[in-house]
Amino acid sequence: MKPLLKKLLAPPRIEYLTLNQDLIILDTSFGVGRFADSEAGRDSVLLPSEVRAGTDVRAGFPELIGVEDILKAVLQGRRANFELKGIARFSDPSSPLYIDLYATADRDEETPEPKLVVFFEDVTEMMVLKQSLVQRANEASLLLSALASSKDYIDKIIHSMADALLVTAISGHIKTVNQATQELFGYREEELIGQPVSMLVADQQFLRRSSQRLGFLSEAALLKDVEVVCHRKTGEKITVAFSCSAIQTEIKGLQDLVYIGRDISDRKRAEAEIRKALEKEKELNELKSSFVSMASHEFRNPLTTILTAAALLKEEYSRRQTLDKDTQLYLQMIQTSVKQMTDLLEDVLVIGEAETGKLQFHPEPIDLAQFCRDLVLEMEMAQKRRPTGTASGQAITFVCQQECIKACMDEKLLRQIFTNLLSNAVKYSPQGNPVRFELTCENGEATFEIQDRGIGIPPEDQKRLFETFYRAKNARKLPGTGLGLAIVKKAVELHGGRIAVSSEAGAGTTFRVTIPIERGRQTNDGDVIS
Repeated sequence: MKPLLKKLLAPPRIEYLTLNQDLIILDTSFGVGRFADSEAGRDSVLLPSEVRAGTDVRAGFPELIGVEDILKAVLQGRRANFELKGIARFSDPSSPLYIDLYATADRDEETPEPKLVVFFEDVTEMMVLKQSLVQRANEASLLLSALASSKDYIDKIIHSMADALLVTAISGHIKTVNQATQELFGYREEELIGQPVSMLVADQQFLRRSSQRLGFLSEAALLKDVEVVCHRKTGEKITVAFSCSAIQTEIKGLQDLVYIGRDISDRKRAEAEIRKALEKEKELNELKSSFVSMASHEFRNPLTTILTAAALLKEEYSRRQTLDKDTQLYLQMIQTSVKQMTDLLEDVLVIGEAETGKLQFHPEPIDLAQFCRDLVLEMEMAQKRRPTGTASGQAITFVCQQECIKACMDEKLLRQIFTNLLSNAVKYSPQGNPVRFELTCENGEATFEIQDRGIGIPPEDQKRLFETFYRAKNARKLPGTGLGLAIVKKAVELHGGRIAVSSEAGAGTTFRVTIPIERGRQTNDGDVIS
């Protein structure tokens, strides 16, 4: 439809009516009734839809109530006009109506008395548009306020960060820095803005890698904790761990780079000192191991000589039949002391090898039940040979429900484990209380349990029980070196097993050693063969 025709067919926007000095309607336009208030005359005789000549205009237009004096002043020429703007009609909430009212006097020479002409203009479209504009302006104002608050919030977070933060453009020039950056590098903000980031970061390879992040706005593209050498304003070199990622700017297709760095110079220095200390400790351990090995061998030779001499003297006295009890006792004491010294040297050698990782592990097929029986028999015979030993061979009770339990273990290390555990159980148990030694096999594991009714181990000592040279408080009056259980732990670990202890002071102790039955067979080079 043509625009002109639309205007002609459109409802009129301006209507009017004329009034006398008593505000009685004299004449109206055809559509003025649609501007009347439909609620105003609900309780009156005259309905607002019947706005017509002869009726009081205030019945349909209550906005004129209270302004009668102003209207009379207009009618009498004492006032040029009167107007009310934005009068609202809401008979249908979905279709509001807004009108402007304009009143002026009409003095016709043919009519002795002037008339009051009231014009009504439909301004709904304009008012709705104005309200929409006001609403959008308010929304925009709220949005700007929220953005300002958000920016202020983000700025506070950035400037309160303990880590340095830099934002650079695609060219590598610095756009934003926080307070931590200024403190770390010793520059003021104005000295950094607009400068290339290379004035701080000396690693060009890192800068090239970070620039390649542009175009990849994903977590996978983030460079994390890259250690970079940087320069302070004073020229001092520092090590900074940087994380870098690309972020989208307000311009589509244009990205910036965000660098977040933490000074790790102190940590790097500490790590270097630790490495140096570890190297020194390793060197000292190797020196200690060499010294222990050398000293043990040097001690072993004179001990062997003493033991041989004692045996020869004993044989010579026996041949001459002049070996009295005292001499026999002295010779026995020499032999016992030499054996104790030899055992001590052996323990020291084993500990030294374990601490330097040189303790050998050679698993071979073994019958566990027979091994345990033989070991118990050897220990009982050794106990009988000791002058202060037990008189009975029942000091150790071995229990095993199975026969011929085949396993692949290192017999030498097993002997170290159970000789130490059984010797301790016998040594710390009252005479006459047998030690129980039990073997069970299930789920591919062999479990050895050594139980005694001896002095027990205080709870506060159990945590440090397997430390080298450590002994429980209640065992320090008895002879011992504190090496046995440390050797046991190392030997069990080489088998891939575990050891547990449960004890109560004065009530006895139970050690439980669990070892896989098949650990494989090691070659001389340390490789394991299944």
